[in-house]
Amino acid sequence: MSRGFPTAVADALSAGHVVLVTFAKLEFPSGTIYVHNSIGTYTWGGQDWLGTGDFGEISQIEEGADVSPYKITLTLSGLDATVSGAALNEDYYMHPATVYLGALDADDVLIADPTVVWEGAMDQMNFSIGETSGDSIQLTAESELARFDKSSNKKYTHSQQQNDHSGDLLFEFMADIEDAKIRWGDPNSDAVAGIPGLPNIDLIDVNPGLR
Repeated sequence: MSRGFPTAVADALSAGHVVLVTFAKLEFPSGTIYVHNSIGTYTWGGQDWLGTGDFGEISQIEEGADVSPYKITLTLSGLDATVSGAALNEDYYMHPATVYLGALDADDVLIADPTVVWEGAMDQMNFSIGETSGDSIQLTAESELARFDKSSNKKYTHSQQQNDHSGDLLFEFMADIEDAKIRWGDPNSDAVAGIPGLPNIDLIDVNPGLR
């Protein structure tokens, strides 16, 4: 997939006087983390992006002409046990992850706002406990195409709908009509009968010649 970089970045790349920096945005339920793989803090997009230096690593981003799902791996090391413990309790699965590519000039200033180079969702998190060098976290994220390979565990029930969209009554009578007999094609009978609270539905006989 081709990427469109700002003109200023393209010019700097052509001149050869540029340092590339990778930025990552991880959207956890408790809050969004903004980091990059250099040092110091860069501010853009209304956010402060913290550098991980030698303690952070983002795997190479792969793309192809096919529709296969691609993964990236983000690693943070040298973490305090309190930080790694908090990460362990996060509900991270399938929450958004975005990777950007930015360029710095000779004065370590961002030439332009970084460009999105990868979007997906967090999939797996692995922990390693370090006795002397601190803990490490390895987070794997999958591209949007990975969702097509996963089965959905969503339940189409009234309780699930209330949990997802409070007050929405779309599936209010789902349990009642589960075993109901629905009579199609007879304009003189109710479509669904004998269900408390559910109004009778008159059907239009679309093809009376078949009766």
